[in-house]
Amino acid sequence: MIYILATIWLAISAFLLIYLGHTPKGKGWLRILWHNRKVRRGSIIAIVTISAIVAAYAIIPSSSGEKIESRPIFEGYAQSLIFKLQEQGAIVLDSTCDLDAPQPEITYILPVVIGVYNEVVKNPTTPRLARIDDIAVIYFDGYKQFRNRSINIVKGLQKRLGPRYVVQIINGDSSHELKIAYKGKLWDNEQLCGLPVMEASIREGIDPALLMSIIRHISGFDFNYEGNNRERGLMALESGYGLEQILIGARMLRDALDSTQSIEDAVATFYPVHDLQGMNTEWRKSPLKNSWVREVIAGVPFYRNNGLK
Repeated sequence: MIYILATIWLAISAFLLIYLGHTPKGKGWLRILWHNRKVRRGSIIAIVTISAIVAAYAIIPSSSGEKIESRPIFEGYAQSLIFKLQEQGAIVLDSTCDLDAPQPEITYILPVVIGVYNEVVKNPTTPRLARIDDIAVIYFDGYKQFRNRSINIVKGLQKRLGPRYVVQIINGDSSHELKIAYKGKLWDNEQLCGLPVMEASIREGIDPALLMSIIRHISGFDFNYEGNNRERGLMALESGYGLEQILIGARMLRDALDSTQSIEDAVATFYPVHDLQGMNTEWRKSPLKNSWVREVIAGVPFYRNNGLK
């Protein structure tokens, strides 16, 4: 904003000087003003100051820093999810499995795939993950007769995943290949934040729908959101990069719920605008804060209806 105003001021000043310099009367006024020491000194100081401000904004990078690309963040989270499943013994990784860029829309459904497989197959062996990028390839090893179970697994997955996922099983002699491709529109940040929010909420014992609504009304799920006090991120906190703010925010919400008298009071502690005049004002007396808290609470049923419970 300062950069724009300074540029406009310089442009207007230059225009006036050029315009006045083309008329006899203007030239006379300029001569008189220039011979006045105070006017000359003040003009020089003003020009130098404004020029320095313009140069600083043009040369020095913005304090906001580089823009954060959200997709790599969620790919990193997807990779961590795979390692957790491996540590839990839910899957084994094939030696050829490349985890450089797992597609979140595919990785997020792995627990569902494993769940359906365990429901259909008695005494199941551990699934072997061979590929997880734009398609998932999973092998079920150790079965000679698998055709009926293949049909039931495909039906179960199609029912739970919906038409955007294409599911296919290719039966072999003793190893059976499950392929899953995602054909829908790539998820936005709001959809991709659902699983990290659920994970953090379970850890802290809070309502994930409430945490999602808070994030939505603070940043709109924009990693590059910047508050009026330079706080950045999903929850406009002083610390935490990327999805870390979800974990920090979940912990803060747990503490706020434990230390305040109502959910509304806890939500009010996350109000993202820090106005000095209203810092000591109870939030119910501030129309803006009151409206913001009510909007957050009103958004909770939407997320509950979409599976965050």
